[in-house]
Amino acid sequence: MAFKLVVSNTVAVPVKGVISDEAGKSVPFNFSLTCERLTAAELKSVIDSKETLVGEVVQRVAQGWSGVLDAEGQPLPYSDAGLAQLLDIPGIASLCFGAYIQAVGAKEKN
Repeated sequence: MAFKLVVSNTVAVPVKGVISDEAGKSVPFNFSLTCERLTAAELKSVIDSKETLVGEVVQRVAQGWSGVLDAEGQPLPYSDAGLAQLLDIPGIASLCFGAYIQAVGAKEKN
């Protein structure tokens, strides 16, 4: 199959992991971010900047989400404040950044 040299400006980024609850039990979670697709040059520039934290990269590219719920289990509308709260959970920013790197690039087809 030929490659069509037209790529969407956004990419869906599935994020999966586990987090410990109050009893120390690992609770799995997953959600999806809708992110701006940076070009290879833009991504390199961001990564090469020694002062840029992975959470700042996620804040720059994120445009929406699905699968993020509030305390009552209802879908939480995306907001910059909500994203900042999500990224303040230790380890989440790194998971989101790693998932973004995986989602934004081409992969070998199995």
